[in-house]
Amino acid sequence: MTAVPAVQVSAVLAWAARLAAAGPAAGTAETAAYLTAKAAVLEAIAAEREHGGWSPEDTAAARDAAIAARKAADTAALAAAAGITSLED
Repeated sequence: MTAVPAVQVSAVLAWAARLAAAGPAAGTAETAAYLTAKAAVLEAIAAEREHGGWSPEDTAAARDAAIAARKAADTAALAAAAGITSLED
């Protein structure tokens, strides 16, 4: 298993900063896309840890973060598909 490329992690972090700066003006489709990318990075990190000899606690933490990120991404994607324009509420 290879490491998650730093450029991929950096891109997701930069995207998060852009969304934070946009505040409520960030649409649900953009938020859903970001959350999907974030989930993919966290899933890759979790897989890397599971196969890389990390402690069970670190592996579980990475896996839990990936699961939570995927749930958030799925929820945001459903909201975007339903035409909900803000995730503020």
